[in-house]
Amino acid sequence: MHEYARRLPAGIDAIAYNPGFVPGTGLARNAGPLSRFAMRRVLLVMALTPFATGRGAAGRHLADVVLGTTAAPTGSYVDRARVARSSEESYDPGRERELWDAVERFTVTHAA
Repeated sequence: MHEYARRLPAGIDAIAYNPGFVPGTGLARNAGPLSRFAMRRVLLVMALTPFATGRGAAGRHLADVVLGTTAAPTGSYVDRARVARSSEESYDPGRERELWDAVERFTVTHAA
């Protein structure tokens, strides 16, 4: 996000949003049998803990970011409903440029 924030034109913001663990979204639908079992049975218990976010709450938190209710400057990382510091690696300008370059290589369009 930091590299996007630096490169995008003024007035266009780039914000990373993490809804947390949101049970019932089908996240593991294409995972292997063991992972699907864990998501259905073991991690279902996590839905009862503060580590989980309900689908409605995850949507409200995202809407708050998009609408500006959660004040998040460009380049921010929002964890559920609050701006938080992202991983230390995410602040390494060399890694950020490397990622940007990789994205450009993988998404380049060729003229017909």
